[in-house]
Amino acid sequence: MIIILGLLILCVSGQKEVKVSFNELESPVSNIYWCGSSVVFTKDDETIEQTHQESRKVLFILTDKGRIWRSADYGTTWLDETKSWEKMEPENKQLQFESIHISPADSRVIFFFGSNGISYKSKNCGRTYTRFTHSEDLYDFKLNKMDAQWIMAFKDKPCGKNDVNCKDFYKKSIYVTEDGGETWKSALNYVRDAAWDKLLQYQLIPDQRIIVCHMKEGKSVISYSDDYFATVQTMQENALGFFQTSHYIFVLITGEDGETGYELLIAPAYLDKFSPQPVQLPIPLNQHTFTILDTSEGQIFLSVSHKEENQRLTNVYVSDFRGFKFTLSLLHNVRSLDTGNCDFERMLGMEGVYVSNVFDHQEVEKSKSRSSITPATLELYKKTFISYDRGGQWHPLKAPEVDSKGDEIQCSGDCSLHLKGRTEANQNPLYSSQNAPGLSIGVGNTGLYLTQKDHEVNTYLTRDGGHEWFEIRKGSHMYEIGDRGGLIVMGQDDKPINQIIYSWDQGFSWEEVKIGQKEFEIQNIVTEPSNMEQKFIVYGQSRSQENQLKGYVVALNFQTLHQRVCSGAWDPTMPESDYEFWIPKNFESGKCLFGRKIKYIRRKREAKCFNQEEIDKKFFIETCPCIEDDWECDFGFYRKIEGGPCVPIADKFEEDDTPDLLKPPANCKQTYMKTQGYRKVSGDYCQGGIDLSPVETPCPNIQANSTSLNNTEIPINDIKQPTISKPQIHNSSTQLNSSKQNSYLWYVVAFLGAVILILFFKDKVINLFSPKAPKKPQSYMGKGNYEQLKLFSGNDDDDEAGL
Repeated sequence: MIIILGLLILCVSGQKEVKVSFNELESPVSNIYWCGSSVVFTKDDETIEQTHQESRKVLFILTDKGRIWRSADYGTTWLDETKSWEKMEPENKQLQFESIHISPADSRVIFFFGSNGISYKSKNCGRTYTRFTHSEDLYDFKLNKMDAQWIMAFKDKPCGKNDVNCKDFYKKSIYVTEDGGETWKSALNYVRDAAWDKLLQYQLIPDQRIIVCHMKEGKSVISYSDDYFATVQTMQENALGFFQTSHYIFVLITGEDGETGYELLIAPAYLDKFSPQPVQLPIPLNQHTFTILDTSEGQIFLSVSHKEENQRLTNVYVSDFRGFKFTLSLLHNVRSLDTGNCDFERMLGMEGVYVSNVFDHQEVEKSKSRSSITPATLELYKKTFISYDRGGQWHPLKAPEVDSKGDEIQCSGDCSLHLKGRTEANQNPLYSSQNAPGLSIGVGNTGLYLTQKDHEVNTYLTRDGGHEWFEIRKGSHMYEIGDRGGLIVMGQDDKPINQIIYSWDQGFSWEEVKIGQKEFEIQNIVTEPSNMEQKFIVYGQSRSQENQLKGYVVALNFQTLHQRVCSGAWDPTMPESDYEFWIPKNFESGKCLFGRKIKYIRRKREAKCFNQEEIDKKFFIETCPCIEDDWECDFGFYRKIEGGPCVPIADKFEEDDTPDLLKPPANCKQTYMKTQGYRKVSGDYCQGGIDLSPVETPCPNIQANSTSLNNTEIPINDIKQPTISKPQIHNSSTQLNSSKQNSYLWYVVAFLGAVILILFFKDKVINLFSPKAPKKPQSYMGKGNYEQLKLFSGNDDDDEAGL
């Protein structure tokens, strides 16, 4: 049965029109899915692009009451699939569904898992279905990204007497199927968690590889298996959890004393060569929570809570290019106790730009000495900062000068713009799109701190990567970006409404569209995951006259608004072109980011046309000389959020075991590399210019001898001030001692020997740096991980593992 309450066609300015379709469902929308989409989001936080996809997207909805709805016309009409299936059940048995899963191996394959052991699947986005049954106890289904018929699920296992392996949090069993859920077999007992290997796409990795945390002989271990646990390879003992990305695998183990805190190990994601290293943090304190914030740009952003009594306070650390040694990037980042999420967002489409919320440093320090300032009080002192150099330096967001009505905003001194993060904004945290570089939308306020009063927040937009922000609408809104940034759709989410607004010029002007006669609360606005469509879905809820909570779905079609497609992308310099060049800037408005000058081609703000270009819009211009922004604080150093040089972290944290990284090594013989407090940002391409790399420095005994013999002072570099070029060690023309001459001779001999060896073993040396293993021919390509993961955190429910 199709429920269509109304199909509205709204005419706007002549023959241009927005098509609106309004539908009512039996209960609110739990989630919405695009079958046959160009990308698939997995439960393990992977984004997988598809090569074979449906030309016409098919939408499915799972409602709060567990019913399935299908639309083959992008939400204009909806069919109650559950009712159709129930008619084929004996005695019209009622069906209820727990989850919908689209296969990452083929986005046209979709599964509907029922709560009563009756499930359905389709290999063609619902044109035909296959019914299958399974145990009602199966849950948490995980689909393999190499074969659409391979699925892993879990079932709780009761413990037997004197079973040393059956402990709390290890009472699950793994079940697998290779025929799309029709037959299942038990694979492993005493499991805490398991996942398919993230590297299955590579030729060397078996398609069946599963990583698992489980009990073995009374101990918690991390293992993997390539044959559904007929054989098992143990990777790490005394481990309490794991998380794998496309580059790394993280493993949690108990602390050294086994009682307080945890330790985090990290290794390359290739499990056959698993060789974990402890994460090196510059602060020698216990760690109680870990949240992986981002790994998409070659570095790891890791949030760590050191304080067991207030785990909302975390520090953000950023790794070096190897991923093992971390430096402090940000103090007092805001973290949610419920989800483990942190107010830390990467601005998609931009390289190295991050936005984060922190608790005001001065207020945190006051809370340590005054019991009157509680964790709840600290909520009043949240601020927003932005970084243009992968967390090297952080800056306040510049407040707009006028509001959305053109009135001047009174904001001076420490006043700046603050935006809600994911810890308190369910559907409207800072939002950006990979296909709309520079464009981002958020909800917040101007002032000293982020307000906790809903009536004081407004909606803001930037189109230059966060340098300049505009207030585009009063109040809090839900929003979505389409047409590669050319179309923005918003709806007020702090009160029931029956209209939305849209903009073709990135918030410069807005048009209103009535979406129904009845007002309802908007839950979300969505479009196809690629953000390339001109079609949107608005869904929400409202109570009926019978006090029943109903769901509402509105389809918006903007394709008829414009008659023409954008042109002129091949030469944006032409006056008639609908496109322009845009060059991202760093905080000082310099046109170099990470040592390179890059330009984008994007649609002009005022061009009213469809942006259907699928060309690569990012172009390299030139390499830049190094500036201070190309350097971040070295291990053991930190920079205050207000700015300034990198200083030893021991000046801030006075623990006895804080290492003094300025001291020479204990076995120093001739010279050593003395840090200036900086290291180059990972992935930076700058050349020449400011050089803040370590300086070759004589050992103290050599320095003393040289001074007494030559009466020549060796300059000591001030680590608090950047230098323009690497300092040289000055010596007089007197003869050096014989030991130093011999050391130089040995350097020459060693160098010549290395050259001979390289020439002789040239082929073998080249093989060491051969390209990565070839990928298997499949229907997807992996993309970077963006979702935050509450990797490990201590809580009252799980004192042993801290998950």
